[in-house]
Amino acid sequence: MDAEARVTDLLRRADEVVKAAPARRAGSAVIGQVGELLAQARDALDGVADDERRRALAGQVSRRVGDLDQAQVATFTGPSPGVRRAPTRDVDPARVPPGQHLTAGFPVLHVGRMPDTPAADWRLTVTGLVAQRRRLSLDDLRALPAVTDRSDFHCVTAWSRLDNDWTGVRVRDVLDLAGAKPTATHAIVAGHPAYTANLDLEELRRDDALVAWAHDGEPLAREHGGPLRLVVPTRYGWKSVKWVTEIRLLDHDVPGYWEERGYHDVADPFLEQRFR
Repeated sequence: MDAEARVTDLLRRADEVVKAAPARRAGSAVIGQVGELLAQARDALDGVADDERRRALAGQVSRRVGDLDQAQVATFTGPSPGVRRAPTRDVDPARVPPGQHLTAGFPVLHVGRMPDTPAADWRLTVTGLVAQRRRLSLDDLRALPAVTDRSDFHCVTAWSRLDNDWTGVRVRDVLDLAGAKPTATHAIVAGHPAYTANLDLEELRRDDALVAWAHDGEPLAREHGGPLRLVVPTRYGWKSVKWVTEIRLLDHDVPGYWEERGYHDVADPFLEQRFR
């Protein structure tokens, strides 16, 4: 069985398990079984030689993974320990993108293990189409004009947390420090351990796009991206790279980790740009 046929077969099997799920009692077992089949399908994507076909199949896998994630986080509507309760009532409906539900807490989702690098050793590298490659410590970043900006956070798994107070520096100030070249149009942003997301510079230069070290007045918790994360409120949360380590400026768009796996390149939550 070639790679494309294997991916298609694994998707069919996952769909069959989901269809049979109402007749089964062990919901967690169903989620685990479907998750394993989808993980195998995602691994098999690497063997599909044709780029367009691989990305199309990746979109099918990611839609199903997204449905699975939504099933797991659907109950995350209450407060989270140690996190300020976010508003969920009497909210202007225009603030909530289509298909999203509000959570009072702050669910934790990420790829791979959290880093254990001490904050004093953390570095952010700005490279690519810049006048001078810069490697910045947290102290270097704090020497720039600090801001606290309130914005809403929208996760692709269909939850939104309103009124987050992020403290950090504007991304555009970091880019200006490195001397972003006029030819730069996009960035690929990397985070620990081997995660990337693609963004256009227009979004990164907005007032509310930050490199943040604090959330709601407290140092950014490790599970939420501490000691340093990217915050891009106009895009789904996977673009707000946790544990950010590099911003590389480019003159073209390059898909990141999830984009290569079928997620949308732009990711505007109000347009429901979840998957390709």
